[in-house]
Amino acid sequence: MDFTERFELYKEGGMITDADIEDIKAVIASKEPVDELPKEVVDELESLDTYDLSKKILEEVMQVTKNPLNETEQGYALLHINNLIAQFKESGEWHA
Repeated sequence: MDFTERFELYKEGGMITDADIEDIKAVIASKEPVDELPKEVVDELESLDTYDLSKKILEEVMQVTKNPLNETEQGYALLHINNLIAQFKESGEWHA
């Protein structure tokens, strides 16, 4: 089943509208390659005390997903995971 068929099923079920479908198609069409993280950012990321944990979380996510992340995508995912951990720690919501 391709996206178009799935969209139609969701639309028939009242889960999405024609406008939603057009928005999704526009987002898919606008994806473009991203540059690798600069070496300085990677070095800083790897020096953080949360790096090993974020790497473990990313590996667990990649084990349960069907679409693998390339190296560039993994770098950005690690950056975002580390940012989330930092936000949780700052807010006192981190309980690890």
